[in-house]
Amino acid sequence: MRRPTIGKALVLGRGISGNGAAFALRAAGVKYLQCDESDLDEKRNADFDTAVISPGVNSRHRIFTYAAEAGAEVISEIELGYRLCSSPVIAVTGTNGKTTTAKLLGRIFSVSGEACVTGNVGRSFAADATDPHALYVAEVSSFQLENVRLFAPHIAVITNITPDHLDRHGSMEAYVAAKLNVARAQTADDFLIVSADDVPAEYLKGFCPGGETIFTSRRAAVNGAYIEGDKFIFRGETVCRRSDIKMSGVHNESNVLSAIAAARLMGVSGRDIRHALHEFEPDDHRMRYVESVNGVAFYDDSKGTNADATIKAMLSMCGTFALIAGGSDKGCGFDGLFECGVLPEKLFVIGETADKIAASAARHGYRGVEKCGDMREAVFRAYRSGAANVLLSPAAASFDRYRSYAERGRDFVRAVKELSGER
Repeated sequence: MRRPTIGKALVLGRGISGNGAAFALRAAGVKYLQCDESDLDEKRNADFDTAVISPGVNSRHRIFTYAAEAGAEVISEIELGYRLCSSPVIAVTGTNGKTTTAKLLGRIFSVSGEACVTGNVGRSFAADATDPHALYVAEVSSFQLENVRLFAPHIAVITNITPDHLDRHGSMEAYVAAKLNVARAQTADDFLIVSADDVPAEYLKGFCPGGETIFTSRRAAVNGAYIEGDKFIFRGETVCRRSDIKMSGVHNESNVLSAIAAARLMGVSGRDIRHALHEFEPDDHRMRYVESVNGVAFYDDSKGTNADATIKAMLSMCGTFALIAGGSDKGCGFDGLFECGVLPEKLFVIGETADKIAASAARHGYRGVEKCGDMREAVFRAYRSGAANVLLSPAAASFDRYRSYAERGRDFVRAVKELSGER
C-alpha cells in the first residue's frame, strides 16, 4: 500500500485540485497549510517538506524558489493522489481524445466491475483516493504531469501528441517530455499503450519505459489493438465491429482502440466491451449534432481546441461544410488546417486568433475566409454560406471570450436555436 512520504505540506491553490489535495492530506493525518496567490508570500517561511501544486502553476512560479529554500519537493496533486492510492491506476493522456477515452474506460469497467474516473475530468484524484475503489481511471494533462515523481500507473495510455500549450511549456520538446512522464516511472509489470498512427516515432526516441509497450493503429496490424475491415482486434481476437460503436469519426476509432487495449489487459471480456461501446456517447461539445435548420446540419465540436482536433473533425464531415474557428492563442500554428486535404466551403474566423488563421489560409491559397465579430454572426453567416453542414471546431482555446470550451459551445447552440426560430 502506497503512503505519502510527507511530514508537513504546503498546498498552493483553492480550486478543485488545491481543495482536493487539502482534503486528502487532512484525511491522511498530514499537517498542511493551504494558500493561494494572495497569501503565498506570507507563508513562504512555513515549515513544510512538500509543496502540492495545482495544474495552473507553471514551472516559472515563485513556489519553486520557496520550495528550494525550504529543501522541499514540489509535486502535483495527481502525484499526491497516486501516493495515497492503493488500487491499480489507468492513466490516460494525449493532446486530444483523453477525456473520451477515460470516460469510455469508466463505462466499460462499470459493466464488468467498478472504477472511479478522476483527474482532468473535473475531479481531484487526491480527494477521490481517500474513498477506496477497485480501480482508478485518471485523465491526466501535460500540466498535471510536469511535476510527478513516483507516478507509475499500471496502464498508461497516450492517445496522440500534436503541438499544443506551447505558450505554457515553451517548446514542443518540453511538451512531449511532460506527456511521456505518464510512463517514465513504470516498472516491468506495467503497460504503455501508444497510438502508432498519432504519436510520431521521433517523440519516443530514447524513451525507455520500464513496462511493455502496446501499440494501436487504424491503419495496420500491430502488436496490440488494430482495425481489419470492420473488425476491431486485440492481439488476434475480434473484440467488436464498427456496428457495435455508437460514436462516429476516425478520431473516435482511435479512442476505442486505446480503450479496448486497456480493458483487455485488465481482463475485461469482449462482451462487456461491446455492451459499453453500444451505449457510450461522448460528452457535450465533442462532435455533437445540434439540429438541422432548413436542411443545414449544425455540429458542436467546441472541445476542438487545437488544429489536430479540428482536422479530425473536418475529416469526419459528410458533404460540404462551413467551419467556424478561432479563439485564444496557445502559441501553435494553423497551417495543418489547410494541408489535410479536406477544406471547408467557407471559413468563418472569430476571436483572438482570427487574423492568425486568416494569414495561414492566405499562405496556402485558400480564399474562403470571412472574419466575424462574434459567435452569433459566424453562425448566421455560415448558415447562409450554401454548405450542407456547419461545424464549430475552433482549433483554439476559449479564454479570449469565454470561461471554458463548454460556455463557448453553449453560445454556439444558443445561436443555432435562435436561427431555427426564424423559420
